[in-house]
Amino acid sequence: MNAKRRVASPLCSRSDWEPAVGGDGLIPDWMNLGVLFVGDDLYVTLCNGPARRFVYSWPEGVDRVRLDDCFPVRSEEYRLLTQIVRGRRDLCGWLGPWETGGQLRHVVLDAKRVDRPGRTGIHVVFRDLGDIVALEHELLRSDKLATAAKMAAGIAHEIRNPLTTVKGFLQLFEQQFAQLEMGAELEYTRLMLTEVERVNALVEELLVLAKPDTSVKSLCRVDEMLAAISPVVEAEANARGVDYTWDAAELLEVVGDAELMKQVFLNLARNALEAMEDGGRLKISAYRSGRWVCVDVSDTGPGIPFYQFDKIFDTFYTTKQSGTGLGLAICQKIVTEHGGEIRVSSKGYGSTFSVLLPARQEC
Repeated sequence: MNAKRRVASPLCSRSDWEPAVGGDGLIPDWMNLGVLFVGDDLYVTLCNGPARRFVYSWPEGVDRVRLDDCFPVRSEEYRLLTQIVRGRRDLCGWLGPWETGGQLRHVVLDAKRVDRPGRTGIHVVFRDLGDIVALEHELLRSDKLATAAKMAAGIAHEIRNPLTTVKGFLQLFEQQFAQLEMGAELEYTRLMLTEVERVNALVEELLVLAKPDTSVKSLCRVDEMLAAISPVVEAEANARGVDYTWDAAELLEVVGDAELMKQVFLNLARNALEAMEDGGRLKISAYRSGRWVCVDVSDTGPGIPFYQFDKIFDTFYTTKQSGTGLGLAICQKIVTEHGGEIRVSSKGYGSTFSVLLPARQEC
């Protein structure tokens, strides 16, 4: 009777792989599967080359390190692996975001429990879904943005006309109450005017979403744009007790609408300031990276949970009590129309929004 050949499984121990794979028993690197072993003592062993892409860091020349040396203890990735090990359970087909070193991936994760003398823990297999999930999210976001734009176009114009009438009468009341020295009525009227301005600002944001790309593009220097918004950002930072700095490499040039791009940088800076309720540091850095000009807006706030990464650019999604959920959607729309993209990274403490714009090509 012929013995059945055992099929190799990425969830088996090294000795189990050898009959089916042969050689050193490792899954080939070209399969784009990352495999690592996390022992019950929370020490990690990389089982193949691609596994390095799924850890935050790995010291050179070391085969085995503690889990908290390759994942920050406050990260969601560390929490998940720790729960699997301590729960002594298998995990099959877990799908979700996986951040390593500021790069967000979407992975399918499988974990298999191993209980053998001298080897107890879990084998973890990662499959990077690559551009598939990113493309799906981009298509979904584009569809949401198109729907919001259609809705905004209709609502904004219907609101603007009566809003203008209300504002006009309130301004007339303000003048009359001031002349008659009617203090209480004057205070109430000015409060209503403030609220009308808030509604008007919302209408303006809706119209930005609804408008097609009519930007007037020209050659722009990034350092000049950052210098233009710096006084405003610095004043708001001082009011919040935030230390603000900015720097830009010389002769960073992009083709775009300077006013729209300044709006993007200013919106991102204000978001960062609002995230730091108890003071902190805000830094804007501009530099060249390959074919891109990158502008990083970094803060030392509480950070952004990984499960919100795919939502923060959605229209009307906000975590602020007084937010509209339009700011980041507008920023992304502007940057996309300039041929760029916005990336976000957060490691549990502080966040960085990176605006990538095509650099001006040298002749």
